[in-house]
Amino acid sequence: MPPRDEHDYEQRRQQIIDGALEAFSAKGFDGTSNKDIAEAAKIGSPGLIYHYFKDKVDLLHQVILARLPLIALIDTASTQLDLDLPPEELLPELVGNVTKVLQSEVTIALMKVLLTEAIRNRRVAQMVDEVGPGRALRLLAGYLERQMDAGRLRRTDPHVAARILVGPIFAYALTRFIFEQAEATRIEPELMVRETVTSFLHSMAPEANSPAQAHH
Repeated sequence: MPPRDEHDYEQRRQQIIDGALEAFSAKGFDGTSNKDIAEAAKIGSPGLIYHYFKDKVDLLHQVILARLPLIALIDTASTQLDLDLPPEELLPELVGNVTKVLQSEVTIALMKVLLTEAIRNRRVAQMVDEVGPGRALRLLAGYLERQMDAGRLRRTDPHVAARILVGPIFAYALTRFIFEQAEATRIEPELMVRETVTSFLHSMAPEANSPAQAHH
């Protein structure tokens, strides 16, 4: 394509992504028709969507990649995470950043859509896990294993440890921003982050007599 055509193509593609985000947030994935997306995107024909995306699941995939703040955070961590930084230095910032993006309006809207659709649609569940939770947990587990090797954390399955760390934060996000529980809304994010990291580090303190600890 000539440069101008490439620009127009991408501009229209982004327009459809924004329209889909608006429509999915308002009506849910299953309740959103191509006509709803076309109207929200302000394009003339619903059929145009298939010029830019394979189907509705592919469109949802692109919405997640392009608009979900958590994906950008994972992308940054995958290239900039310092695997040698001690957990007491890295984890408060990392968990704090995750908590911040979970509070965004876009994240909350998409979480509602994805939680519902992932339960009903295996293809959506696999797609979401591939770009989000699965990738993030593997990245975190790799870091925690490195810290176990360095004797800074006690030895256990790093994939278990990763889930122990992020579990409370996602439970907090669900109860505060999705279910809007009164008790959860009274808990400040900073307090939740501080207590979660403190509890994790306490539970993962290296055993005094372990070979790794003795070596260090």
